[in-house]
Amino acid sequence: MNRNASAENLSDARGTRLGTAILRGVMTVFGPAATCFLVKFIALVYALADKQAEQRALPYLKHRFPDVSGLRMKRHVWRLFAAQGEALVMALALAKGKASVRERNPEVFAPVRNEPGGLVFLCSHFGAWQAAMHCVNAGNRKAAFVARPDRNADIDKDRAFNGRDAVPIRIIDPAGAFGGLLEAFEVIESGGAVGLMGDRCLENDSVQVRFLGGTARFPVAAFFLAAKAHVPVVPFFLTRGKSHRELLMNFGTVIRPERRARGRNKFQEDVQAYADELERMVMERPYDCFLFENPWEDLA
Repeated sequence: MNRNASAENLSDARGTRLGTAILRGVMTVFGPAATCFLVKFIALVYALADKQAEQRALPYLKHRFPDVSGLRMKRHVWRLFAAQGEALVMALALAKGKASVRERNPEVFAPVRNEPGGLVFLCSHFGAWQAAMHCVNAGNRKAAFVARPDRNADIDKDRAFNGRDAVPIRIIDPAGAFGGLLEAFEVIESGGAVGLMGDRCLENDSVQVRFLGGTARFPVAAFFLAAKAHVPVVPFFLTRGKSHRELLMNFGTVIRPERRARGRNKFQEDVQAYADELERMVMERPYDCFLFENPWEDLA
């Protein structure tokens, strides 16, 4: 189970059908740029009034901006919440055909895309991540995503992106046997592509690595599966381009885990490589990281 299973996802109790309907209406009439502008004002309300959301955001923000406090930190909270809302809007824009995806560095993934066999995509709560697995071109592979169903149907990561050009995604619930990993392994073994979250830990599924000036926990499940199936791990991040009509698929360095001696930290080098990729993206786009859990907890 999740280390923070007692705490609901931050999105589960936020957002209403009316609010979502209004945003969809603005999107239809005025497009994604106007909708993202409206989101900035909605985010300001959350930044000022939603203390629980602010507390969940602060561990990340304090590590990304260690010398900031007071009103300046409140401004960072607002910008983070605004970016999260804009990411949801961009996912919706993709679904409605009002935005497109372009691979920012296709040369990184192109050789792997054409390799035979399965692969593991390493996703993060970063940018328009709800739509990411629906947008990545995995070649001829069938795709699956290990993710908990969202209790808030208005922002469900699967239902929110259902455009005509969406890649069909099989959702594997981690509440299943072995956290859904057995089902995920079967997909990989059959030559499919499986997406897993690289920044949310399960019980007994983490190693400690360097991240944003501290020591943080990150999960090893993706690397365990890849090593067992002898397939590569491809980190990727879906971010907004220069306009609200374009999203960029950013591929991180491909990681090829090897079977190593037994031990808790046997995949630490691989996890560190992912953490370095995530940190690189965080330094480039600090408000696109929606790390609302505390991977530094109890490690200070």
